[in-house]
Amino acid sequence: MGNVSRDQCVRLRRRAPNSLRSPALFCAVWLAAFAASSAVCQAAREVTIYRDEFGTPSVYATSAEDACYGLGYAQAEDRLEELLKQYRRATGTMSEVFGPGDQNLQNDYRQQLWRHAEIARQKYPELSAKTRSTIEAFLDGVRKYMSEHPDKVPTWAPKLEPWMCVALSRYIIWGWPEGEAGGDLKRGGIEPDPIEYHGSNEWLVGPSRTKAKAPIALVDPHLSWYGPFRFYEARLYGGEIEFSGMAIVGLPLPPLGHSRYCSIAMTTGGPDTSDCYVEEINPANKRQYRYDGKWIDMTVRTEVIRVKQGPKVVEKKFEIDETRHGPVVARRDNKAYCLKIPYYDQVKVTEQLYRMATAKNLAEMKQALAMLQLMEQNIMIGTVQGDIYYVRYGRVPIHPAGFDFKRPVPGNISKSEWQGLHKFKDLLQIENPPQGYMQNCNVSPQFMTRGKLVDPDAWKDRADLFNGYWSLDHRYDNPLHQRAAMVLELLAGTSQMTTDAAIGIALSPAVYGADVWQKRLATAWAGADAKLKADKHTAELYTLIQNWNRRCDADSTGTIAYLFWKDQFPPIVKTYDKAGFPPPKEVDNAMILAALKKGTEQLLAAFGRLDVRYGDVYRVGRTGTGRDWPVSGGSVDGIATPRAISFDSIHDKKSPHLVGHGGQTSTQVVLLTNPPKSWTVLPLGESDDPKSPHYDDQAQKLFSPGRMKPAYFLDKPELLKHLGGKPKTLVRE
Repeated sequence: MGNVSRDQCVRLRRRAPNSLRSPALFCAVWLAAFAASSAVCQAAREVTIYRDEFGTPSVYATSAEDACYGLGYAQAEDRLEELLKQYRRATGTMSEVFGPGDQNLQNDYRQQLWRHAEIARQKYPELSAKTRSTIEAFLDGVRKYMSEHPDKVPTWAPKLEPWMCVALSRYIIWGWPEGEAGGDLKRGGIEPDPIEYHGSNEWLVGPSRTKAKAPIALVDPHLSWYGPFRFYEARLYGGEIEFSGMAIVGLPLPPLGHSRYCSIAMTTGGPDTSDCYVEEINPANKRQYRYDGKWIDMTVRTEVIRVKQGPKVVEKKFEIDETRHGPVVARRDNKAYCLKIPYYDQVKVTEQLYRMATAKNLAEMKQALAMLQLMEQNIMIGTVQGDIYYVRYGRVPIHPAGFDFKRPVPGNISKSEWQGLHKFKDLLQIENPPQGYMQNCNVSPQFMTRGKLVDPDAWKDRADLFNGYWSLDHRYDNPLHQRAAMVLELLAGTSQMTTDAAIGIALSPAVYGADVWQKRLATAWAGADAKLKADKHTAELYTLIQNWNRRCDADSTGTIAYLFWKDQFPPIVKTYDKAGFPPPKEVDNAMILAALKKGTEQLLAAFGRLDVRYGDVYRVGRTGTGRDWPVSGGSVDGIATPRAISFDSIHDKKSPHLVGHGGQTSTQVVLLTNPPKSWTVLPLGESDDPKSPHYDDQAQKLFSPGRMKPAYFLDKPELLKHLGGKPKTLVRE
């Protein structure tokens, strides 16, 4: 009878009906009931992982914790080494295993500078019980896989502690506020540490402009396909969690995607959250700074970073100076520069993500967002109730008047101190705009629709919250860059959007403004001299460009011809192209024809022919494998299509060959019916195991041909028709 004592049994028998007071009969009934209860308890702890034909896990459980347990197991099964590296990255311990190269030592120092591990460890008990239980369940799932597969566990694996997930969440968001403050430092004449580029696309189309009369959302982050920001796709079903989306490896909840009720998208951009202060240093003591007429001692702490050097591991000590404004990141001319970040003491990213994932409507989503734990972003939310919503999001300091917080601010007087933080209600927010759609492909709020949705002049007194910028001609209504301009044009021209049309826009290889250049070329060619027109190669390049459909399709020969032509123009042309503007006044017919002639020569020199297909040059696949496939679209010199892909150069013996390494990391299109339906694609594959069929299958079968796969969200019968193997059932002990 398990843990039930003999005395308890007697007391229970005395309370039973007369018909059950026989000791033998009562014990038989009790044992049967206990056995049934135990079976129910075991069933309640079962977690089943179904994988579709692309290896995407759908985790079915009866509680949120058990769903996170299953996600931890699945992530470990697919990307264990990357998962373990995540915790080392966040805690600044990569160098002791992998040596100081690849910027390991520099990155380790930065994590110690910002005290991610220390603060996470100290503040972990402050998280809600629910947040702690989901984190701990996730790590239990990771440990479960590691215990079952000890041969897969690297010798350098760290001991897993729950606070490491908190440190990792800080590490992941940090590039945005650190980059914001670093921009202020740069404008002060000091080059900050480099921060990885972050870009993305997002848009929402309201019910009035879709065929299904339900919102359609695009969730499309643009990051590296390798390393800490490579997303992991999963679907979680457990308790109040019903979510399909993309998770950071090593964290228990996906930040991007959709639940049964809401979609969540984010792009880089947002209010001014972080600043740089310049301190006046005591000439007689470099660790004292002036504040309101007094010399104040800096806080000095010593950090030790273990570094692998050959067969040995040595300890390197670093002294980090800190003022009331933050750690010192640079010194010059008896001045010290400190970065002040309002996320410095914050640890509740996972708690906010849980509340966002379980929000049932826009009001609940706003309550979750009001925690202000995520980095500065353009956040878009769609709901099954039909709402489309935008907020320019972040923890925003209230700046005192009289200082330029876009540059280093004097730290020697209390008058320059922050006067608190803005509340969520202060942030720029747009709900159900009359245009019926919004896009934010890393643009300022005034460029999100056609027409004046947001007037920057109305935000002059709240510039830190708006934190926007003008287009090249200092107007409100002109597109800011090609990618956003093309998306805006495609959205504005859609009145009854279908999901197929939405996927077409998400993966569009269309080139904004190319029609204007074709017309200019035609005019110049009409006036060209007979000698140039008689040059068969130049005439061929001209024809390729004029017959081009202005799309970077994989089989297009006009795209490469256009690229080699445009590459011959002076830098000002690329500036105008990037901004989505027509040719500048400096471009005349002579320049156009000279560029055509030179482009012809350059293309022949590179390939020996002019009819080079875009997909012969621009490819996708795992680097280093020798397996890659043609792709459409991309972000290449002079062109930025809505489908963003950045490429690395790998030169073979015959021709330049470039393979994608970043851009669209985890594209999702969501139709917000009730329940929602969605389609997704990864650029490589779900697994990091070269022997897995899911190592690069999406690159070949989906990403290369420009397709997306259904998520089968809340559609288990359909999922079961598309399984890629036997389900895995775990019993959480």
